[in-house]
Amino acid sequence: MKLTMNLKFIIAAMLGLMLTLSTNIKAQYDLGLYSMRLVPQTNLMNPAFIPDYKYHFGAPALSSTFAGFGTSGPRYDQIFMVTPDDSLGINPQGILDNVKSSNNINSRTTQQWLNGGMKWKDFYFSLSISDITDINAMYSDKLTQLAIKGNGAFIDETVNLAPIALKALHYREYAMGAAWDLNDNLNFGFKTKLLFGKSAINTEQMDLELTTSKDLYHLDITSKFLVNASLPSYKVDSADVSWSEYMFYGANFGLGFDFGATYKLDDLWSFSASVIDLGYIQYDRFLKTYKSDTQFTYKGIDVAQFEGLDDKQRQDQLDYIKDSLIDLFDINESAEKFIVPLTAKVYLGADYKFSDKETIGALVRLEIFKGVLRPSFTASYYRQLNNNIGVTASYTMINRSYLNLGLGVVANFNPVQVYIATDNIIGVIVPDKVRYGNIHIGINFIFNENKEKHPMINL
Repeated sequence: MKLTMNLKFIIAAMLGLMLTLSTNIKAQYDLGLYSMRLVPQTNLMNPAFIPDYKYHFGAPALSSTFAGFGTSGPRYDQIFMVTPDDSLGINPQGILDNVKSSNNINSRTTQQWLNGGMKWKDFYFSLSISDITDINAMYSDKLTQLAIKGNGAFIDETVNLAPIALKALHYREYAMGAAWDLNDNLNFGFKTKLLFGKSAINTEQMDLELTTSKDLYHLDITSKFLVNASLPSYKVDSADVSWSEYMFYGANFGLGFDFGATYKLDDLWSFSASVIDLGYIQYDRFLKTYKSDTQFTYKGIDVAQFEGLDDKQRQDQLDYIKDSLIDLFDINESAEKFIVPLTAKVYLGADYKFSDKETIGALVRLEIFKGVLRPSFTASYYRQLNNNIGVTASYTMINRSYLNLGLGVVANFNPVQVYIATDNIIGVIVPDKVRYGNIHIGINFIFNENKEKHPMINL
């Protein structure tokens, strides 16, 4: 079979993500905000957090906008370089010097359209509507070396290209939460989230092995993979998918759950724990499934076939060769429903309040993707400057990166609250020189339980 345009899109997306996603996308973590308990959106990371307001609601489409990126592999300035003619080119040696045996790329953006919450007796109830993109990928150094050096670097050697994995999701989340202030020391909270997937690409299996013969340089390839996708271009009929159909059609249903707890040991120490994004989405529209389980020998390209061709003929011949190579993988195409699990996260926090206005904290975050555990650690300092303004500073170790200095500010001028936070201020200024960066901004309307002009939270 000839390679379809749809499958070309899948392969191009996967290869592009493996190498350059870490340079361009906004992404995944939100660590410094955890210590800013004046902000109701901290409840997104632990549903047991109860904001100290009688009720609150977010400015429509402005209450919570989050974007960031993370990679453990090469940075943007290590992947690209300025060529002598002042154009942007690939830096092969920079990539090879900074790639590890296993590399990850993480990306997340969240746009909260509606948000609100209220306290009633010992309970707190919340709801929100958000659009989320969540992208995770893994790739090996062998895959990078093969792309840059070619198979000549692996003569008479069997190379396993694992790990190769990609999960890219766009979905809408309708979240409803409740927290219970059990007593002066203990809080419990949970959220139930109704999910509606918009699009997805997910590699359920991706096994590739190759052996280059010593004499003729023939390439023996073993391929076994299963890729599921749900994309608007896969609509069965010829009509284009409209924006309203893509954004509001009630298909691809899923469920998600968050659980959390806080414990106040005494007037100084408090602890928190939560599990976020336990759940799944079942995709049942705009479907394609690609399977391959084959072995074949690729004998290379005869350069003589390009002699005497003009540019267009040469490009047509290259396209034919690429399609023929893909045909060797014996890819079976079908349309099957599939389930994608969410990327679960665990937060473990400890706070020490050493004055009425100052708190220091430590936070461990664990993320699980394709059975791989990705840890991070954040130390934070929060200070209430005056009746209206609080600031936080943080230090984070993540993605083999150890120079991530974060800042955050929250300003309460009743009834308006404005906040901004980042885990890596350097990443905001020069994103091409970091492996990790994000920013979170928002506007809320807050209403206190009393008539004081500013809310103070007893951490």
